[in-house]
Amino acid sequence: MRRLAIASVSLPLALLLAAAPVLADTGPGGSGTNFFSGSSSCATSGSRQVCTDTSLNVGPNGDGTSFGCLDVFSYAISNTGRFTFISERIGCNANVSLTVGSDYSVTFPATDFSMQTCAAHKRQCSGSTTSTVSASDTVVGDITTTTTRSTTVSGNCTTKTTSTETSANLAGSMTIDGSSLAQDGFLDILKLSQTTRCR
Repeated sequence: MRRLAIASVSLPLALLLAAAPVLADTGPGGSGTNFFSGSSSCATSGSRQVCTDTSLNVGPNGDGTSFGCLDVFSYAISNTGRFTFISERIGCNANVSLTVGSDYSVTFPATDFSMQTCAAHKRQCSGSTTSTVSASDTVVGDITTTTTRSTTVSGNCTTKTTSTETSANLAGSMTIDGSSLAQDGFLDILKLSQTTRCR
């Protein structure tokens, strides 16, 4: 559940700030690889917990390349449960590399991201700093593969579609600006093929 919470908080701002496609855009043919890696840490400060969620999202551009977005989200939770936004650093890179092994392990090599800072007392995000991130993950639990076949008839043409989706939970480490963090995440690979025949 934590990974979904992190993704739902960070991704909307990533989409607003970055000139990159959204994760759901799998490009021509619908095929694409999506990778998420997230880490969360909290420390006590007075009567509240100050937390930082760090997340890395990688998705397909639709032309065989991938984009990535890095988000560092800081907030506080009081002893009464009140949530307070502190700041957020976020940036995207339109062309990143991602290696998926035959065992579905994932390697994200050291990559630079140009980051903007969004502060609680400012209406707009600003500034530009560089953060370097890498990640290494292995599969935790079972790998799930789902294959769906469908047939569509339109006039004299028949289109047959085969969709194969492979997903796995991951765990490993993320290194951001020289600091290593334990993280977990997930991998989702979609392969879509179509054939059309017309009489």
